[in-house]
Amino acid sequence: MGLAALVVGVALGAGSLWYMLFRAAPTPYVSVGIWRMNPLAGSTGNDPYSRLRIAITSILALNKSETIYFEALADNDGAPLTAACDYTLIGQPPAARWWSVTAYGPDDMLIASDSGRYSASAASATTLATGEVEIALTPDGSGPNGIATGSGRFELLLRLYQPAPDLAAAPEGAPLFRLVKGACRA
Repeated sequence: MGLAALVVGVALGAGSLWYMLFRAAPTPYVSVGIWRMNPLAGSTGNDPYSRLRIAITSILALNKSETIYFEALADNDGAPLTAACDYTLIGQPPAARWWSVTAYGPDDMLIASDSGRYSASAASATTLATGEVEIALTPDGSGPNGIATGSGRFELLLRLYQPAPDLAAAPEGAPLFRLVKGACRA
């Protein structure tokens, strides 16, 4: 009887942990267009399940006082981002000492890129005459400041290192890159 209770207890504990990490609604997000961020990420105010979720999916995430992370999982219509469509990110460079946009596959790993380019950043992105940055998101990473999106679903991570104080204080008002959906393939 004791062994059965132990097995049931372990199964319930493991099942509830899996549910809390991958299915339960996380801490409320702050949304800015297609981008969302957990305002408690990287702080002691974050709940243990959210901290574990970040540790599993965000390799070497920095403290909130150093970096703010925004993620995009869907387009403007709420459809998942997919390499079956081309997209363009466009906007003013974020108000941070340094920023980068990276695409990740469904396994939370970098997407293979023949060009060896995995992100666009303050150091590498060229700007338009308007001062805006245009970043092409295509399967092979072709286009201005292009990032490869691979062959399936993907998500984007926008990192803002040492963000401006007003942006750090009110990330919901941040002027972030807009997403423009281009041609889609069957």
